[in-house]
Amino acid sequence: MGPMKNLRQLYLEAQGTQCPNSGIDLPFDLLMEILSRVPAKSIARFSCVSRLWGYILSLACFTELFLTKSWCRRPPLLLFTFQNKESIYFFSAPQPQSPGDDSSLVPARYHVHRKHYPKDFSTRVGSPLGGFICRQDEGEVDTIVVSNPVTGESIFLPEVKSKHINIHTIPFLGYDPINEQFKVLCIKFEDIPNTSDDHQVLTLGGNKKHLWRTTLCKPHYPKSNGICIDGVLYYSAGFDWGTRVSMIVCFDVRSEKFSFINIDRSMLMTCACTLINYKGKLGALQFTLSYPRCLVFWALEDAGKCKWSKCVYTIPPLWNNIVGRSDLDIVGVTSGGEVVLAARHLLDPFYIYYYNPKGNTFVRVLIRGLEGFVRARVYTSLEYIENLKHMREYDKGVSTNISS
Repeated sequence: MGPMKNLRQLYLEAQGTQCPNSGIDLPFDLLMEILSRVPAKSIARFSCVSRLWGYILSLACFTELFLTKSWCRRPPLLLFTFQNKESIYFFSAPQPQSPGDDSSLVPARYHVHRKHYPKDFSTRVGSPLGGFICRQDEGEVDTIVVSNPVTGESIFLPEVKSKHINIHTIPFLGYDPINEQFKVLCIKFEDIPNTSDDHQVLTLGGNKKHLWRTTLCKPHYPKSNGICIDGVLYYSAGFDWGTRVSMIVCFDVRSEKFSFINIDRSMLMTCACTLINYKGKLGALQFTLSYPRCLVFWALEDAGKCKWSKCVYTIPPLWNNIVGRSDLDIVGVTSGGEVVLAARHLLDPFYIYYYNPKGNTFVRVLIRGLEGFVRARVYTSLEYIENLKHMREYDKGVSTNISS
C-alpha cells in the first residue's frame, strides 16, 4: 500500500496544481486500470505523455498489475524468435481463437537484441516463461542469456566453469511461485556417458551477488526443452546420446531437488516428443514414424506410480505429406486442445498449422511480415505473455552486463 499511496498523493498534487502537459484528467484508479490493459508496445509511448505517467509506468506495482492482467485477461500470444546475422529478433502475434484456412497474422516486432559477441550463434532457445526467454550462444565463449522481448534488455550470465574439457551444457529457465524467483538450471554432460553429475543453478535477482551453485544429480542427457508447471521444471532425458527417452527429469525450483519419472520402453518416446501443460498436468506429444502418420498423446496421471494415459490419433490422408516434413515441429497445445505445428525455418509463405484431434481436422494460418528472413532458424512458442519488468531488477545477483 505504501507505493500506491505515495503515487496517489503525487497524482492528486499534479491534478491540484494543473501541471501543464501532465495528461491527467482521469481518476487515479481508473487510469491505472486502463493503462494495465493496453498492449505492451503502447506503454513506451504513453510513458512520454508526462513525467508523472512515466513515473507511474515504471513502478514495480504497475508492472505487477500489468503482468497479472497478462496472465488472467489478455489473449495468449504466439512468439517467433530467430537470429539474423548478429541479432536476435522477436515477433509476436495474437493466438487465433478460431483459426481458419483463410486466416493470416501480421506479427508485431519487439526490440532487436544485439548479440554479446557478433560471431556467436544461438544453438538453443528455450520456451518463454513469465515473459522471459533463456537462450544459449556458442562462439568464442559459450554464453547463457536471459532476455525480455518487450523491454529489449538481456542479461548475460556468468560463465559456467568446469574441471573437465569436452563438457556440454544446456540451460533451462524455471520459476518458483512461492518465493517469486526465476532460476536458471544448467545441466552439464560429457561425451562419455555417466561421467558428469554436478550441475549448476543460479537465482536471478536478490540483494546480494549470487553466482552458480552446484547441485548434484545422476548423469543424463536432456532431450527436450523444459516446461515449468506449478514450480516444477520438467524435461525429457536419456542415459546416452541416442534418440530414446528413458525418463522425465523433475526439478523442484524452490528446493532445487531432482526426481525422476521413468519411461517404459513400450511407450517408444523419443527426443522428437514435445512436453506440454495439459490442464495442469504434464503431457507429451509425438508423431509416429510409420505410415500412416499418427499423433501419440500421453498424459501423466500418477507421477509416483509412473502411470500414463495414452491416445493415438490418425492423421487425415490429405495432410500426411505436411506432417511428414522433417522440419515441422510440434509447438504445443492451445487451451482449446488444438495441436500447433510450425516449420523450423522461415519460408515464403510461412504457415503455422492447427490440428484438432477430436474433429480430426487441419487448418493453416499464414504469418505475414517475415519474408525478409527466409531460411532463418525460427523458434515458435505458444502462450507467451508480455512482462514490463526491466532486467535491471534481476541483474543485482548476476552481472551488470545488460544490453538493449
